[in-house]
Amino acid sequence: MMQKNCVKEKQSYCSRYLLSTLFVISFLLLCSDISFAASKYYYYLQVGSFRIKKEAIEFIAQIEKHNYKGVAKSEKIADQGQWYIVYIGPLSSREEANLTLRSLRKKKLAKYIAVHQKKSLVSSNLMTGKKVVDEKTTKAEKPSAHVSFTKMKQMPQRGIGRNMAVKNFALGYRHLYREIATEVTKRKQITSAGSSTVVISDSEKDDFPTSMHIDSIYARYGLTNFLEIFLEGGVGYKETSSTSFVYGGGLQLSLFEVINGVFKGLYGNLTGSYLSGDVEYEYRSPARNKWNKEAEFDEVSLKGEIGVISSRFAVYFGAVFLDYNETTKRKNLTGSSLVYEDEVENETSVGGYAGAEIYLTPSAVIKISGQVIKKENIFIAFEYHF
Repeated sequence: MMQKNCVKEKQSYCSRYLLSTLFVISFLLLCSDISFAASKYYYYLQVGSFRIKKEAIEFIAQIEKHNYKGVAKSEKIADQGQWYIVYIGPLSSREEANLTLRSLRKKKLAKYIAVHQKKSLVSSNLMTGKKVVDEKTTKAEKPSAHVSFTKMKQMPQRGIGRNMAVKNFALGYRHLYREIATEVTKRKQITSAGSSTVVISDSEKDDFPTSMHIDSIYARYGLTNFLEIFLEGGVGYKETSSTSFVYGGGLQLSLFEVINGVFKGLYGNLTGSYLSGDVEYEYRSPARNKWNKEAEFDEVSLKGEIGVISSRFAVYFGAVFLDYNETTKRKNLTGSSLVYEDEVENETSVGGYAGAEIYLTPSAVIKISGQVIKKENIFIAFEYHF
């Protein structure tokens, strides 16, 4: 018994040590402002698309009056033929791209703006480069002079991996159902005369799983393109119980994202989070005795994941380490005055999880994820990026 408790204490210490280490690493990376993007790639803002080359050049002249550097490139759009696409760039960082994007919107110089990461377009600029499209092909098409950017490839503003872009903000709603397999490590019996420690056998240590629903509002903010902070607050409840306050937060650190090639979109993330709250509900034991359970819990989780992300979706899987602790007060409701106060921990600390994200628009995201650690949890969330 003492040996198992020592193991649990070591696991708890390790989880908090690892979380502290993640925070320190994140802080150091934030201070050093490391860029993970390859230097040969630049950011470009797509601000216009035209059928006629002259109109593209005139549009560039217009935006250059406002001190923006424009680049025009001939591109073939699927089922649309040849178009002259106008970009602003090159921009050296995502932060610079975001600042330029906000400035363009404020000045209302472009109706649609999309962010792209490309190699230098200077050599293919229509203003200086060779003509790369047949004029006859261009004149044969007679649609509108402007095409909606929803028909083109767009990249929602985001950081590296599944992180928020620097200085970008998102709000979301999440519904979570979870069930955690627990065991009693210490028990006290409460009477009018005081409390006394109760020796429990191995068979008595197995506890009923702590299950609950959590509805929460959460916020995410990009400190850099590879580091974000998130906070959440909401209510926890079981089907027939009253609601109680639940809160938490954490950091998410992107380790890498492959920009180009066969493994384009492959990324790796680390996440450290904390969650605390309480829940109260009634249940029946195997002996059919009715009990009231009041549980206060706190947990630390560390996750490492790998996945694939594109402009419209992300899929991922990973491993999770969970350190869960609970103080539970139980009252017997079946004609007895028995009251116990238990110290409870999770039976198993290591598990796995997987999930997916779908971008309905560049700003609206639906998320779904499942996690298994002896017992399981699943959540669905809706998120909007501002």
